[in-house]
Amino acid sequence: MLRRMFLAALLALTFPAHATDLVVAPTDAQQESYIEALKTPGHALIMRHALAPGHNDPGNFKLRQCHTQRNLDSVGRAQAVEIGNWLRARGVAPAAVYTSPWCRCIETAELMNLAPVVEERGLRSFAENLSPKSETLARLRDFLAENADSQQPVVMVTHSSTIADLIGGLVGSGEGVVVRVSPDGEIKLLGRVLFGQERM
Repeated sequence: MLRRMFLAALLALTFPAHATDLVVAPTDAQQESYIEALKTPGHALIMRHALAPGHNDPGNFKLRQCHTQRNLDSVGRAQAVEIGNWLRARGVAPAAVYTSPWCRCIETAELMNLAPVVEERGLRSFAENLSPKSETLARLRDFLAENADSQQPVVMVTHSSTIADLIGGLVGSGEGVVVRVSPDGEIKLLGRVLFGQERM
């Protein structure tokens, strides 16, 4: 407990205040409250793709060729299925699951099996300058604002770098955050969701 309190205090000195909510694992009750909020207009779930071992993509990366990319392994595929089951058990029924066009994000969204998978350019990775960072984030903010009054949950799969720049904090593979979105594009972090996984 003391170690967790120390980490939270340390992170508070270097990250935006709301990002310290990502340091310590949320309680089950907190996660349930975030999911209940997700089911009301003005909220969105933005999650990082499931486990894809390694870091960044190979030098021969090509967008539509999965064999040139970093992909989910068997653990990541099982993780994606469990995430879908966890959300389904809580009545999360989106009209679509929006995703980055990277293969590991598409596969995560497909294996969640919640709704049709739709690619969204605002969710692209801009690590290694593969997508223009400012344009990508501007598009993502616009997309969130456009869907702020959606009557169905807004569920999105993207990359760690995209989430970090949007909310000011990192999430692990197969983790997500629920955010509150206003029609003018203001984004506020509610908290981190682990989908039943045990994490620090």
